Amino acid sequence: MEANVESGFNVRKLLVFIAAIIVVLVIGSAASRVVLNRAATNNDAPIFTPDYSLSNIKADDLFVVADSAQLLPGSHVQADAALIGKNNVTVEGLVDGDLTVMGGSIQLGKEALVKGDAVLIGNKVTLSGQINGELNVIADTLTINPDALLKGSLDICATHFINEQNLDVPIHKCGADELAGWQSLRDGSLATKVISGGEFSLSSFIFNGLFAMGLAALSGLIVTIFPRRFGHMTEAIRTLPRRASRIGCLTQIFAVALVLGLGILIAVLPPLGLILLPILALLFIPLGILFVIGWMTMALLAGDWLLRRFAGRSTPPMLTVIAGSMGLFILWTLVGMLPYGPILSLVWAALIGTGGLGAAVMTRVGTRSPSRSYFVQG
Repeated sequence: MEANVESGFNVRKLLVFIAAIIVVLVIGSAASRVVLNRAATNNDAPIFTPDYSLSNIKADDLFVVADSAQLLPGSHVQADAALIGKNNVTVEGLVDGDLTVMGGSIQLGKEALVKGDAVLIGNKVTLSGQINGELNVIADTLTINPDALLKGSLDICATHFINEQNLDVPIHKCGADELAGWQSLRDGSLATKVISGGEFSLSSFIFNGLFAMGLAALSGLIVTIFPRRFGHMTEAIRTLPRRASRIGCLTQIFAVALVLGLGILIAVLPPLGLILLPILALLFIPLGILFVIGWMTMALLAGDWLLRRFAGRSTPPMLTVIAGSMGLFILWTLVGMLPYGPILSLVWAALIGTGGLGAAVMTRVGTRSPSRSYFVQG
């Protein structure tokens, strides 16, 4: 009888959950139509294209990411313009606001007129035309032609400078780090360097160590306040490790699937994906809390093992979780020093947290014992 009642209750909860999903999809679909209708009349959205050229008037801000971009003679941007070109960027038109350009080769033609400030970052920069505001340049080679009119202050960083005017232009040499920094950002090698890891920084180790000590102290306080709940979760890992690991693994797969699904939805139907983004963020708040609680549970088990192994005795939960947290932090730091350390650190954190996350889910954050028995009549 009790089993039938519980089964009926679970069915009702499932129906309510399905109904909530249907309502969200209906509201999102209706809202997406409104957003799409407004987006159809919005002219300041970012533009991603292999090649871009403007020959008429642009009344709003212009933001372009392309292999090559051109503002042709007669073009007029009545607001700010930002152009990112992998290869070439040419400006021959009028920009009423500020101009920001990042590319391989950048050229401001004779008819170019920038009424605001200009920021130019590239391998080779050639200046003609007129710039009324402040000019900032970072380049390997900078050429200022005789017909260039620069009315504002100058901040120029270039390795090679060709000045075809008689004016004295202040300039300082770009260091290798400055040039390599923006170049790695443009060609994507910065991401490769970050992912590869394998370096040790004493300052970051000290900062992360202090941060880990703060988290360890917070973990000790939380474990002291809720000892019974953490006792249930540690019992779940000790008695049912495979089940806890399976549940934790499935929960993490569910979270990754949600992120991938939202990414695909944003790519296929951006308005609906952006509408559902806050809902996903709200869903990840409890998942994140569960993961942190799972990590505290694993730190409690790790601390108990360490203290029994090296001290030969058990200690109060507060000291146990602090010892375990610091031990896991040291291991996490050592993993991060390996080649591709950032990736290995994330994988290691996910694997360690799997059991704790599963224990938190299966015990409902420690509110029920894993060895709880059920009475079924008959």
